[in-house]
Amino acid sequence: MNKGLLACLVVVLAASVFLNGYLWLSLNQAVDIATSNSMSDYENAAYKENAANEKGTGHSTSTNGQDPSEGFISSTNNARAYREAGISETNIDALHQLLSSGNYALLNQQLNYELQRFPNNEDLLLLEAELVLRTQPLSEALIYFHDLAELPLSPNMQDNVESRITSLYDNAQEELKANRQWDLVASLNEPLFQRVPDNRRYTLQLAEAYARQQKITLMEDVLASLAYDDNAANAIRNIAYRERNYDNEVATDETLPRSELLGKDVTRVALLREGDQYRVNVEALNQTADMVLDTGASTTAITTDLFNRLGGLGRLTFIGNFDVNTASGTINAPLVHIPSFLFAGYRFNDVSALVLPTNALPNADGLLGMNILGKFDFSISPQDSELTLKVREENNALD
Repeated sequence: MNKGLLACLVVVLAASVFLNGYLWLSLNQAVDIATSNSMSDYENAAYKENAANEKGTGHSTSTNGQDPSEGFISSTNNARAYREAGISETNIDALHQLLSSGNYALLNQQLNYELQRFPNNEDLLLLEAELVLRTQPLSEALIYFHDLAELPLSPNMQDNVESRITSLYDNAQEELKANRQWDLVASLNEPLFQRVPDNRRYTLQLAEAYARQQKITLMEDVLASLAYDDNAANAIRNIAYRERNYDNEVATDETLPRSELLGKDVTRVALLREGDQYRVNVEALNQTADMVLDTGASTTAITTDLFNRLGGLGRLTFIGNFDVNTASGTINAPLVHIPSFLFAGYRFNDVSALVLPTNALPNADGLLGMNILGKFDFSISPQDSELTLKVREENNALD
């Protein structure tokens, strides 16, 4: 009798173990499904990757310096395991692909998610800085890089960040100064001067931009941080005080009386007049474009439609974003290099142009600004709808 009872107890116990095991597996699958369904596609991919690592190795992998075993939690709480697992190279590559494809909104969303999990991950911080560069004014991006450089980074990352600051700033300064775009030079350096007031280069570049625009008071306010007998500071003062007429090109009317150009080695260009606007045909990268002649614009501008026709950033070099004033208000516009630009039979290499929304110039492909027109002495004849050009002596090397 006792043996029979014992046998029954053994059977009941075995059935109970089997049933509990079955219920545990079912619950685990339900948690997996609920967790997967609650995640975005990006999160779900990362979750599945971590789950595969657990099955293959018995623990999740980590790339953020933690002990891999710290990320392992029992399969009854896979959501927590995903949160604590290290971000993988696969996920970093996916974020870089979003940056390369221009999907900035989704990248911002996923970066915020990852940085909440790993706020000190250097790859993520650098990627966020590159996103700021693509979406905010260049000055703000450089300030972000300066803030990043003050964090306790690894030596290699510290070098990368400082090198990035130097290259971005140098490229922009060279571009803007070569085209005498002093308003953009000022807008670039003003925030940097405020953020890093002891940076001598930011100080001098901002002061020169004010000097070139004949903003004497602002120039002196900036130079006040330097010794009065500073040679570089006094050279900038000479620009403002001794070369006032020559260096006031942006603020003055560049047109000359037509009679002063006739009889010389000049080029005549037919214009199309619409109201108070004059239009001219140009060619950029073998694409014909209709542009408004704008002697009040320091920088040539193209619409996003023309930007796309020219191949976008696949063929044009991105310099940075700048705040510019339009009829619709201030907008954040990318500044790009156009490798080849033809106007009036002259070829220009690496022309800088702002990219404006198409609705800002609904009836044209862009504006022809003073970074092109300023290479010439010119006159506009309203009666003949004709533009008369003569290359300035300092620009005789034009093709």
